[in-house]
Amino acid sequence: MRYPNLRYGNPTELAYYAMGVPLRDLARRLRRDERTVRDWLSGRQRVPWWVPEILRLKRLEAELRHQQMGFGSLAPHLGIVGADVVELADVRKKTVTASTPPRQAHALDPSYPPLADTA
Repeated sequence: MRYPNLRYGNPTELAYYAMGVPLRDLARRLRRDERTVRDWLSGRQRVPWWVPEILRLKRLEAELRHQQMGFGSLAPHLGIVGADVVELADVRKKTVTASTPPRQAHALDPSYPPLADTA
């Protein structure tokens, strides 16, 4: 389904295609100033209709180029994971009782006396 307003592009679609792309690279791809692209991404200005289309076509061309060169499809862009998905280990429950292993004498370590010959 196309975005209902044909004069302006879908800001969600712009955010999708801009995911993981640095602002400087995105501005260079679109041949616009970084401030303009930042305003589009933040919602301060409306996105022109051609911006998501250009990004979509550039991604399509990149996928086709990778397919023709034998690389397969592009790796999926990963989103931000919320805290409800991640299971963090509780550090307080673990009690560390491991003692430090004995240090080995080393030729470059001046704090240890030289090893005695055992032969």
